[in-house]
Amino acid sequence: PESVGPAAFFQTLQIATKIVKGRIEITSPVDLLFKGDKVGASEAQLLAMLDIRPFTYGLVVEMVYDNGSIYSPEVLDITDDVLEAKFGLALSNVASLSLGANYPTVASVPHSVCNAFKTLVSIAVECDSYSFEKADAYKALVPKDAPAAAAEE
Repeated sequence: PESVGPAAFFQTLQIATKIVKGRIEITSPVDLLFKGDKVGASEAQLLAMLDIRPFTYGLVVEMVYDNGSIYSPEVLDITDDVLEAKFGLALSNVASLSLGANYPTVASVPHSVCNAFKTLVSIAVECDSYSFEKADAYKALVPKDAPAAAAEE
């Protein structure tokens, strides 16, 4: 007896199958198409039966036009690392500008606090009568005769 229906279709394409619980199962992996292959009618019919859509559609960017300037498509190849570096540079510029203008911003406040701490530590190191817990570690690093040696030079 000759098979009719989906089972015969698989046999025509030389794909090994078996019937399990009323369903047709492909018994081994099948490489039906490869990248660049033309899809024939029988392959398209099989893919449709299996509800597989192996096609992708998209645009190939030839050139980029922006405000009267034309660029190559490589300008669109921006990675996360590039964005992170550019953002960090911009944030650094904002902090520098804010510190230079003596205008506090979210970007400059950590630098302002750090500079204030350095000033307080330098005062604590120079004054024997003034200190605070965090400055004691720095005071211990400076030799006792350092101010006298610096004054002699």
